[in-house]
Amino acid sequence: MPEILSQQEIDSLLAGFSAGKSPGEIISTQGEKEVVPYEFRRPSRVSKNQIRTIQTLHQNFAESLGYYLTSRLQTPVSIQVENVDQLFYSEYILSVEKPSVIFTLSAGENKGEFIFELGIELSFVLIEKLLGGGVEIPEIGKKKVVRALTQIEQNLIRGIVERSISELEKAWGMIDSFKFKIAKYESDPDIVQIAPSSEIVLVISFNVSLADKNYRMTICYPMFVIEDTLTKMTLQRFMGVKKHTPEEYVKYIAEKIKTTKIPVSVELGQSEVTLADLLNLEVGDIILLNTGVDSEVKVYIAGKLKLYGKPGIFGGKKAVRIANNEEG
Repeated sequence: MPEILSQQEIDSLLAGFSAGKSPGEIISTQGEKEVVPYEFRRPSRVSKNQIRTIQTLHQNFAESLGYYLTSRLQTPVSIQVENVDQLFYSEYILSVEKPSVIFTLSAGENKGEFIFELGIELSFVLIEKLLGGGVEIPEIGKKKVVRALTQIEQNLIRGIVERSISELEKAWGMIDSFKFKIAKYESDPDIVQIAPSSEIVLVISFNVSLADKNYRMTICYPMFVIEDTLTKMTLQRFMGVKKHTPEEYVKYIAEKIKTTKIPVSVELGQSEVTLADLLNLEVGDIILLNTGVDSEVKVYIAGKLKLYGKPGIFGGKKAVRIANNEEG
């Protein structure tokens, strides 16, 4: 059976003919392969294609989390993947500042644990914004506060982390099914032992831009946590990882808003009664309101007066027909 040439081999042959080389010279050149040195002390456990897939996957996660934080904090937040590195676990721990905000997360189904780490400065800024403050790190005198989080501050940050791991689950969902859960919180990286010191870990570094200032955030996966998942990262799955455009996110948010439930209440009227009359009310008593039978009633949406309408019956149930808006 004749051998079928790949497109790359065909291109090489055409390029060789154009340069005036004989077929023998072209084939001998193709047979030469570049020698790549292998580092035994730092073996590469993740291929380049897998790295690209992981980077795209976490960029999708970063964008989703950025949109959520922008809505929650009422401040523009942009998150970008900076690096995807393979390190020894001991090297990663040495790179984490002290104190820090470290949440150990369980990957579920006895897959082990990994780290979601927020820089201490980013954590203080998030807490300030959640409590209605600015985007400056708290200061005592002229020195920035550098300390571990209090229990109340931990609870505030925990809410952000819980939403983060929810978005992370969705991002990984294109490759594998995970059920992430917060295992514990630590401020000292030296006492966080989720893997042996010589274990290779995959570290994803993020740059969090908030109010024209940049902060760091990292996720650290020991290889044994995602090893089975890496085998599922085929080329087809990699091509299936889609990066959403801002227009697609706007459309997605608009669709979510359409299905969001909001409270609607109707004020049929008002009346003033004495406390004595109120205490003497019995079943069957009638309270006169300040509105007539044909008067329009006020319709409140989320506690704010937005519409006027007329009460009636629809389908055997009490209803209000909208007449006009507040401005009308």
